[in-house]
Amino acid sequence: MFLIKKPTFFLLFFINLFHGFAQKPEPIEFGKIPLEQLQMKIYSPDSSAEAVVLCDYGDYSYTFPDYRPIVNYHRHVRIKILKKSGFSRANIKVAYRFSNDNRNERIRNLQAVTYNLEDGIITTYTLDKKGIFDEKVNKDYHYQTFTLPQVREGSVIEYSYDMESDIWYNLRQWDFQKNIPVVWSELRASLPAYFDFNITLRSLIPLSINENEQDKQNFLRSDIADKFMRCRFVMKDVPALKEEPYLTTIENFRSKLTFELAATYFPNQPKKDYSQTWESLNETLLIDENVGRQIKRFDQAETIAQTLKAIHRDSVSLATAAYKFIQNTMQWNGNEAMFVENNIDKVYEKRIGNAAEINLMLIRLLRECGFDANPVILSTRENGEASDLVLLDRFNYLIAHIRLKNKDVLLDATDHLTTMGMLPMRCLNDRGRLIVRKNSRWITINPEPVNRKTSIVEMEILPEQVMKGSLRTSYGGYEAADFRKKVILKGKETFETDYKKNRPNWKIGSIQLLHVDSLETLAEIEVQTAINESYAMAGERLYVSPMLWEAQERNPFSAVERQYPVNFGVPQEEYYIATFTFPNDYVIEELPKPENVSLPNNGGKFLFSCTTENNTLRVISKITLKKAVYTENDYGSLREFYNRIVAKHAEQVVLKKK
Repeated sequence: MFLIKKPTFFLLFFINLFHGFAQKPEPIEFGKIPLEQLQMKIYSPDSSAEAVVLCDYGDYSYTFPDYRPIVNYHRHVRIKILKKSGFSRANIKVAYRFSNDNRNERIRNLQAVTYNLEDGIITTYTLDKKGIFDEKVNKDYHYQTFTLPQVREGSVIEYSYDMESDIWYNLRQWDFQKNIPVVWSELRASLPAYFDFNITLRSLIPLSINENEQDKQNFLRSDIADKFMRCRFVMKDVPALKEEPYLTTIENFRSKLTFELAATYFPNQPKKDYSQTWESLNETLLIDENVGRQIKRFDQAETIAQTLKAIHRDSVSLATAAYKFIQNTMQWNGNEAMFVENNIDKVYEKRIGNAAEINLMLIRLLRECGFDANPVILSTRENGEASDLVLLDRFNYLIAHIRLKNKDVLLDATDHLTTMGMLPMRCLNDRGRLIVRKNSRWITINPEPVNRKTSIVEMEILPEQVMKGSLRTSYGGYEAADFRKKVILKGKETFETDYKKNRPNWKIGSIQLLHVDSLETLAEIEVQTAINESYAMAGERLYVSPMLWEAQERNPFSAVERQYPVNFGVPQEEYYIATFTFPNDYVIEELPKPENVSLPNNGGKFLFSCTTENNTLRVISKITLKKAVYTENDYGSLREFYNRIVAKHAEQVVLKKK
């Protein structure tokens, strides 16, 4: 066994590791429900849990009918339902492969029972076979679905099934952790020595039991017993995996076990190596009909490049022109792809394509313009982190790369609202892999530019709880792209109508949307308005919340502790500058004190001030987050940082009549 250290996670590979353990019975027996499980009212380690997995047991093994490998999966699950919100746990979907080739899976021996405690007696309700349905997902996969009967608060539900799989080379991932607590999760696997699997544990939680033993059995040869390894992995009292704000995907943090086939050693056959190197993977992609070979198929690129080179002489403007040409000519169909679905010449004719088609087209055009352009494969934020393991299925997206003025520049032409070198937010996921024949490498995805929002407010405080004046908000970086997208999708007229509807206390005189169609400048909205009920009155005093609608009203980080990093995607800057003119017959009685809060290691800053001169009040709030990602070790400081912001933004200015 050896340990590869990565921040926060245990990453374990088990190779030829043996120490004996006695073969044990399964952790639970179907139909044998302890009375205390039915009597349970709450799960004490997590009283908020709507349900709890009492046991999740799996067993993986191989048989060889007609000398072909078959994986046999056995699954047995028992769940306690604690609240009405947990009733959905009785809706079960079992995914299996069913296609027109010989790589299929077959579900056998499915049984499902609900147990209720009625007048002190355990009553059972068995699933009728007519309640089992088949649901087609796509051309390759189906679901077998069923709902356990008579589920109520306090029920225990139990189901089990066997599955035979022709996909012998790809063992299923085992998830120890769910989004509800798990009391006991156990996987056993019997792996013949014909297969060399890398078994990888990715987890914040250590295994409670990790046992392995070597044994022998007749598999392919009746006269020779071949070696196999029997493994047992257990986690106990696993907490629920809960969504937190500012995550790429929660799947990055699920405790799970995966299997990668490294090699096979079948009798009377040479060793077959399934492990890839980056060099072999690069070569595979570069000669692949749906990746590398497609670059050569964009025949129009040569003519387009000649036109662009005649206009743009320096490298930056030429690369930008090529990027803008593809960006403005092509329409993305929404498919996050790493392979083309159609010949890119035909895609260009139709002017619509998936991410790979559009970006391979861009790569060819950049090459015709004289750049050394190449593909970069990555995993999008929702798809999870890319792995150091050379596994193509960990990636799902393709973009373009060039070197410009000795810097790596990453390009994605699928979004009409991003500027040169600005990747869509979905791509901001740590790093990508450059696909070239020589000097392949990881490339860090540095998010550019900074998210920036600036609000400038000028208001006159009038009688009867009315303020009148203007606000001007400008957006930069991804804030600008999001703002433009909202305006373009709705249309300016509908956007303005919805803006007014969402502010019923505002009497809006005019709205101006500025630079929405130009990516080179900040997008802006300017509003002239009168706001009713904009402050409170009590006797001779006025109570004004100077942050108005821009106050940070709640802390997004409510949990006291957090085991995951906080990922904003890009650094953040938020400015608020407000000037209030108040009546001459009032004076300031109370002002919020200034605030100056810094995050450790120059991670960010919050500045706040209120100043007065004559009958004018000036308020400044500036929030700066200098990092795109804050580790779990930064979390306590970040949470307190936002506590201070929320508290300060809630403070009021008190005006008293002279």
